[in-house]
Amino acid sequence: MDIFEVFKNRYSHKEGFLPDAVPLADLEKIAEAGLSAPNGANRQLVRLIILPDRASLAPVCAVSSHIGLETAPAAIAVLTDTTINPPPPTVTFEKEDYSAAVTQMLLAAGALGYASLWLDYPFWGLDKKKKATAVLGAPDTLYLWAVLPIGKPDGPGSRRGRLPFSERVSYGQFGEGKPHQL
Repeated sequence: MDIFEVFKNRYSHKEGFLPDAVPLADLEKIAEAGLSAPNGANRQLVRLIILPDRASLAPVCAVSSHIGLETAPAAIAVLTDTTINPPPPTVTFEKEDYSAAVTQMLLAAGALGYASLWLDYPFWGLDKKKKATAVLGAPDTLYLWAVLPIGKPDGPGSRRGRLPFSERVSYGQFGEGKPHQL
């Protein structure tokens, strides 16, 4: 699929998934897309845990529920290694790095014909993060940012409308329209 088609067609699938297994090779391709994302100062602090089946995903669902987590045949947990960041006030790139990785994984999932969703809010709060990190078998030095359920959607999925390009893009200065071609 053309990359621009993937951009246009990607959406956050907030409904359920079909039970069809996602081949491990596809999950690894999606993970590789995330790991190839840009990262600050080449620190490469993103860590991924592939949850290839319902059995590996069930403990995460016990910590926090969401229809995507409860029905997806697979998922990928996105964490960062907090030991790699230098102490403050040095600039850290955890949010940027994990965000870039998640974005590329969502696009890769779409390119392979799967639906997914950036799920971070089910793990808000230190207590939930610690519980989820523990059931994932990750050390305390890893910080859980999100879990991406991955699978074939069980329906068309709801898509929110987007504002027109012309309402969100300016040329030269904010509010300026497209220049005339010379």
